[in-house]
Amino acid sequence: MRALILMRCVLLLGGPTLAQDFLVGYGNYPYDPICAQSCLQAFRPYLLNCSDLEAAKKPFDPLAPATAPSCYAEDTPFLTSVAWCFGDKCPEESVAKLEGYWQQSISGSKGVPPKWTYSVALDKVDPRPPSHQLTFNETQLNRTSLVVENSYLSSWNGMSALYEEDVNESKFGIIILVMAIGLPIILTWVRVLPFAERILDQIKPYVIYPSTFGTYHTRQLPFRLGNVPTLGQTLYIIVFTILNILLAAVDYNSLQPNAFFLAQYKEVVNYICIRTGAFAFVLLPILLLFSSRNNILLYLSDWTHSTFFLLHRWVARLFMVYAVIHSITALQIYRFFENTSWWAWGIVATVLTVVMTVGSGLYMRKAQYELFLISHVALAVLVIAGSWYHLIGWYAYLGKTIARKNTLGYELWLYFAIAVWFFDRLVRFGRVVRWGPQKAAVTELGGGYVRVDVPGVRWGTEPGRHAFVHFPTLRPWAPWENHPFSIVPTGLLNSLPRETNPSRPVDEEEKQLATSHTRTTIDTSAGVTLFIKKSAGITSHLKSNSNLLTLLDGPYASNSKREVLRCDRVLLIAGGIGITGVLPWAHSHLNVKLVWSVKEAAHTLVEVVNLGGVVSKEVRIGSRFNVEELIFEEENAGWARVGVVVCGPGSLCDDTRAAVVAAGRKGKTVFELEVDAFSW
Repeated sequence: MRALILMRCVLLLGGPTLAQDFLVGYGNYPYDPICAQSCLQAFRPYLLNCSDLEAAKKPFDPLAPATAPSCYAEDTPFLTSVAWCFGDKCPEESVAKLEGYWQQSISGSKGVPPKWTYSVALDKVDPRPPSHQLTFNETQLNRTSLVVENSYLSSWNGMSALYEEDVNESKFGIIILVMAIGLPIILTWVRVLPFAERILDQIKPYVIYPSTFGTYHTRQLPFRLGNVPTLGQTLYIIVFTILNILLAAVDYNSLQPNAFFLAQYKEVVNYICIRTGAFAFVLLPILLLFSSRNNILLYLSDWTHSTFFLLHRWVARLFMVYAVIHSITALQIYRFFENTSWWAWGIVATVLTVVMTVGSGLYMRKAQYELFLISHVALAVLVIAGSWYHLIGWYAYLGKTIARKNTLGYELWLYFAIAVWFFDRLVRFGRVVRWGPQKAAVTELGGGYVRVDVPGVRWGTEPGRHAFVHFPTLRPWAPWENHPFSIVPTGLLNSLPRETNPSRPVDEEEKQLATSHTRTTIDTSAGVTLFIKKSAGITSHLKSNSNLLTLLDGPYASNSKREVLRCDRVLLIAGGIGITGVLPWAHSHLNVKLVWSVKEAAHTLVEVVNLGGVVSKEVRIGSRFNVEELIFEEENAGWARVGVVVCGPGSLCDDTRAAVVAAGRKGKTVFELEVDAFSW
């Protein structure tokens, strides 16, 4: 059985073909014409007069075959027998197509042309038809002969079934990719349809905003089990998972007798093996795209970074399942390849995938974030490298190379994945270079809080943005470490109100604020400011410093701002240093109410953040707001649409989400919710 598979793998797949480096069935037709290739492979196992008889006595070795390409190219009985089979089995194929295949494939090497063309070899057949019928018992071909029908049928079945499976992998892979990338875009742009906005307003409190279980979303589950997706995110995960399961389970076509596998069970297991391996490759670019800071979907849809990060983790789990199934099924039928280098690379990729996925749980991210980050990137690179060498080594074993453009197209998925990864890294580097090294002023505020001012950076006052900040000198042995922080233009912290209608009392009915002429005089000096709560990582090293080397990768949009800014009223809810996430919103809408609660230990934050430019505000030190009451007040005020933006600890974000869901389901007021959770 082992010898059969080894020989057939090389003979059926290893020869030159008319394939190109595209997906099979989409510009790549590796077995075309199947009838001609079936003829050729049915005669391949026979020894010729010029074969190496000593090599033939040894176990089959694809790297040292008994019959060399030059032997196939010069042997008359072989050429005439195959030519007659072409003419007999391929009546619907053009002579030109058969000639092309003959020239490239008959010898088993493009570099060794046959002594005759197909037409000449066919003319040399005498008698017509050949008088000799080959049998299974014969081992040598020494005269023009008729093909063994069962051998031809086995070859035709093997290649036809394999080609159908390869086409299914390409087709299903494209479906998975289009669904993964296209669904966020479609769900975003569907709102331009008539009446779509009204329908979306109705379903948001039931589908988009609520958590799948209880009120957990930004907060972690007990025992650090992870974060619960919102119901909308869960629906995407369910649809994507079901699609993958269905496409991995359908359309397996077994054809027996089969030149690859004598048993139908082994044949089907083989198809499962190669399909799950192919699907793992399909998921790889999706996986990297969703984790990318420079994800193009952030611009084509209104889905947030945090949503794509969450989906990245779920796609990673599917990727791991595919890799494990691929490896387990390969062990069932291909274990005799275990001493090859490409098999070893496959093991490396699978094992590291499991380690990386299991080791990326919330417990690891919380315990050692810096270690998690660098190990995650390193393991990802090794998985991609292992996948690449696994594939290229397998191709080489089959006599296929990318340079010869006779592959099966699986490498295209790796090209896509590598391109996504390099594009993201290149843009990150470009952003850092664009702003250059900055000298930040760090001020300790007490209570474990610090203020970081980076002068000279002009990012405007657009709300809902963050940046990844490097402090290379804090930990010189790990200069790559960086963390995301909400950013606020320094000028907003120094803003003061300018009243163009001073006779109007500031405590007038809040609803009339929508038409108020109150404006803010904004300090236009350049610079951005971060407020940071020290933790156990790199931020624990932050101390007062007037000249701290700082690198900025940003700004990035945290949230979609369009729907919130279209509302009649915007309620901003901040907790602690979450004020940096909501303050730019206060200067982007005419009718804003800001509420901010801070711990007693963080009272100095209130002293350094100037809220003079915000007319309607409430600040509490040492106590929390009742979020439900805040939402209830806005609902009873009679606003048609209220935008709610919250930035702060996980509990505050989840409480706000729950309150908006409850109020939104009453239907009196439409709520637009944006959660800017800084506890990533």
